[in-house]
Amino acid sequence: MKRFRYVIWAFIFSGIFFPSCNHNDRGTTISNVNHGAFVQLKDAQHIDPAWSKDNVLVVHWLSDPQYLHPVNTSFFNALWILRLTHFTLLTYDQANQQIIPMLVKAMPVISDDYLRFTYDLLEEASWDDGTPITTDDVIFTFKANKCPLTNNPNMKPYLENIKTIIPDSANHKKFTIVMKEKSISNLQMISDYFILSHKFYDSANVLANYSMEQLDDLNLKSDQHPDLVAWANNFNEGKYGNDLSLQFGEGPYKVISWDRDQTITLLRKENNWVQKLEHPNRYLSNFPDKIIFKVIRDENAAKLECESQQIDVSTWLTTQALMSLQNDSAFNHNYNSAFMEMYTSTMIVMNERPDGSHRKKLLVDVNVRKAMAMLVPVDQIIQVIALGKAKRWPSMVSPLKKEFNPDLKLISFDVEGAKKILDKEGWKDTDGNGIRDKIVDGEKIEMSIELIYTISGKSMQQLVNVIAESMKTAGINLILKTTDQSTLRMNAAKHDFDMAFISWSTNSQPEDYTQLWHTRSWSDNGGNYSGFGTAASDQLIDSIKVTIEEQKRISMVKRLQKIVYDDQPCIFMYTPYRKVIVHKRFGNVTLTSELPGVIVNDLKLLSRPKVITQSRK
Repeated sequence: MKRFRYVIWAFIFSGIFFPSCNHNDRGTTISNVNHGAFVQLKDAQHIDPAWSKDNVLVVHWLSDPQYLHPVNTSFFNALWILRLTHFTLLTYDQANQQIIPMLVKAMPVISDDYLRFTYDLLEEASWDDGTPITTDDVIFTFKANKCPLTNNPNMKPYLENIKTIIPDSANHKKFTIVMKEKSISNLQMISDYFILSHKFYDSANVLANYSMEQLDDLNLKSDQHPDLVAWANNFNEGKYGNDLSLQFGEGPYKVISWDRDQTITLLRKENNWVQKLEHPNRYLSNFPDKIIFKVIRDENAAKLECESQQIDVSTWLTTQALMSLQNDSAFNHNYNSAFMEMYTSTMIVMNERPDGSHRKKLLVDVNVRKAMAMLVPVDQIIQVIALGKAKRWPSMVSPLKKEFNPDLKLISFDVEGAKKILDKEGWKDTDGNGIRDKIVDGEKIEMSIELIYTISGKSMQQLVNVIAESMKTAGINLILKTTDQSTLRMNAAKHDFDMAFISWSTNSQPEDYTQLWHTRSWSDNGGNYSGFGTAASDQLIDSIKVTIEEQKRISMVKRLQKIVYDDQPCIFMYTPYRKVIVHKRFGNVTLTSELPGVIVNDLKLLSRPKVITQSRK
């Protein structure tokens, strides 16, 4: 899933850390961190009669989904909801770390050149009105996403490689997606796009008049295509993301109520088509009758909800709340809890290519960047601020992935070593003010470096203060500047920064490193914030994305990691551990390192009542 690939520091410190628990009497708590991609919890052997018998799952989260447009939203909470109300052709199996069929009978038949992918839709797949999902819906979906007038800029780059979609003349459920170039993303990108009803979203059949090739034209002149403009204006309207009566998906759940910034409730559709399947996978399943997502930001309020068993699932409890709850035998009797590694990494990006005027040439030398990395006490930060519940990364690839390069060593905290490097590179305190300086391009500049970051809790401020104090001991003045996420992202993309504290999220699937590490992504103000790269690294990145053979590609990714490691464009920090709780009244629990961490639609109530009881509101 690429929609969550690159994120600015947001909730990482919002209760993500907590101390280890090693109480052997707590058989319900997974005390040590699970270092795999997923864990399957055993169902409770004893069903407490006091546990609620309602098949209603209450999920705690921190924020409202805001906007439920199936194409024009990129907010994680909205996408979580949409994956319950809509389906994609393929989906990502978080447990087994592979792409699997969802709306199609099987994985596609792929041509030898890896350009043609032939799919066959499930016969049972249908819309709420009983009409079948057909190739027409698939073609419309990708045209709607590809249309230059559609308001989904984050998703358009991944569609550039689709050349056309060819329907089977004899079978309205069969089609072939034709790609322009071979790429490792040709298969996995399909799992990002919800299939839409062309009759519902395009009753006038406007997009049928435009080919995929025509929609490739980003300079499409609106005055020459009034029908397309009218369609896009209607499609982009807020009603499709806000009006529940206009939510029209093929998924087994529908949103029935939405109390903004409080709760959003999903009800399982009666006799939905998935129930006709003999062996649906865990992402098609729909065991809870109702799923309620509940916004609780206050730590004490969330704790009280757990103590009164009003929450069934959470991945967002604060550190203090979970620590307190795990000391409560009643909580451990009622809930499973676990620490899970994540594919989210935090780092400090350094500007390698400043303009030299507005942003001084402070970090253009690789040895200076290495010295900066030596001045960040990452291990101390993990132990003191993260309470030991985080794992260091030496590169941009998660240690959970096959592509991880184990030969790269973690950089040790070494103030004296950093001082020697800075001295050697000519950065010395020549005027006795405690700050190193140097003549650069005929101008004396001080080593006063601005670090921009966003605050999501006290821990973040503590963290940057620790870094600033460490830098000060080496004669570096670290100027701490807080900002909001959008401003940080904008400044980083425009290269208007010295250092920036960010986070990104990946998954276990093969990655195309173009967006984050290709020089083109720097010149185009994309995700290569640091300015890393050479012609050689660009060529390697270009080769990685078209190399299908796994072992060959893994070797290439390891080489790229070494190149990045040697260049030191970032100070790679760590991945925090996710906290997860699930009430024991539900079984079939799979916890994963992927977002969102729990497969909520697959949770089974372990004891159903003989008489229907009143559901929780």
